[in-house]
Formats: sequence, C-alpha cells, structure tokens
Amino acid sequence: MAYLVYCIMKEAVFGGGPITGVKGKEVSFVAGHGLCAAVSEMSSVEGAPPVSELLVYGRVVEDLHRLKAVVPMRYGCFLNGVPDIQRILKERKRQYDSLLEELEGHVEMGIRILLPEEGVNPQQEEQPVNGRNYLALRKAHYRMKDETSQHHQMFLDRYIQAFSSLYRKCRTETATKNGAIVLSLYFLIPENTVNLFRESFQQVVENGRSKALLSGPWPPYNFAIPDRAQN
Repeated sequence: MAYLVYCIMKEAVFGGGPITGVKGKEVSFVAGHGLCAAVSEMSSVEGAPPVSELLVYGRVVEDLHRLKAVVPMRYGCFLNGVPDIQRILKERKRQYDSLLEELEGHVEMGIRILLPEEGVNPQQEEQPVNGRNYLALRKAHYRMKDETSQHHQMFLDRYIQAFSSLYRKCRTETATKNGAIVLSLYFLIPENTVNLFRESFQQVVENGRSKALLSGPWPPYNFAIPDRAQN
C-alpha cells in the first residue's frame, strides 16, 4: 500500500471534520519521533495526475498551512507503508525540526518579472570567418552575455532591496518562456506583513518599467529544503 505525502508538521490536526485529498481519499496523519506526516492512502504509486487532482493536492497543503507550520511536499512523494513514513521522520527529524521552527508564522510570496528576450543576429552566426574574427565574435558574444546577466541582476536587486525589511529569506530563478526572460523571486515573510509586502510591490511596479506579477501568500514550497541543499 502506497501513501501520498502532503506535508510534515509537528502534530496532527484534529476537529473540524475529515479532510478530503487526492482522488477523494481522506487525509490521515502518521506520527513518529515528535513529528507528523499528512498522507492519503493510495492503492499504488500514481503517475502524473490531471490538473484537477494537483489543485486538490495544493488545497490540502494550503488548508493545513493555515492551521500550523508545515514543510510542504510537491506532488509525487510516495512512501510504502507506515513503517517507511516513520523511518523518514526519524532519519530527517533534525532537518524537519529546524525547518518547522524557521517556517513557523511565515508564508511565501512570489514575484515574476517579464523581460524581452535579447536576440542574436543569426546572420552573424552563418557568415564564414577566419580564426581571428571568430575569436573576436566569441569575445563580443560573451561580453554581451555578461552584460545581459548584469542587467537581469539589476532588476533582481531592485526588487530585493525594496523588500529588505519585510522578508526573512529570498531565492531567485531565471528562465526563458515564450520568447521572454522570466526572473522569479520567492520571499519568505511573516504572515502578518502580507499587506505591507503588497503595498511595497505596488510602489516598485509604479516606479519601474518592467512587467511584474505578484502571487501569494502560499505555503513555503521554495523554502522547504535546507539552505545547504540549495544549489
């Protein structure tokens, strides 16, 4: 029998009626070693579910997070039976205890900054060049790449500085999507500062030229791994 894990917490949630999870399965709690895992029993390890079930999974984590601190899991964490769950709780007790202490009373806010992608002239790549010209082109290419990276960092620094007094931790990601550069920032903030964070975001957006999107508050998915495990 497989168990789908939603999150780790200090203790189970009682009262308020049963919690319905993925595929209509009831959410139960497996305790051990001063910790507790919120799980649903499944007949087998499931593959990629439909979006509707992912939304249910996320709702369960959000509902539990509103009640107490949790270390949220992303969909796909299956364990084989209660002994396996309790073994994980024992092996990772120090890690989970530390994370739960850090995440207590905090939520995650996300910001996505959309930048136009700076293209490369394909004709430059197709023209035959001698060795010296090739090296010059490569040097120019890497210089442009470095300047672009600095440009992206400027945007990140601007937002990070704007929220400097509001967050406990911040993490960033850079990706390309549909021809645009997407700079993602994740902030771990005290849950009682959400409104201040939103006000600060509006001020930054009004004073800037970039297109930015704010989301949250969320369970702290991007802070559920210790710092030393982040690359």
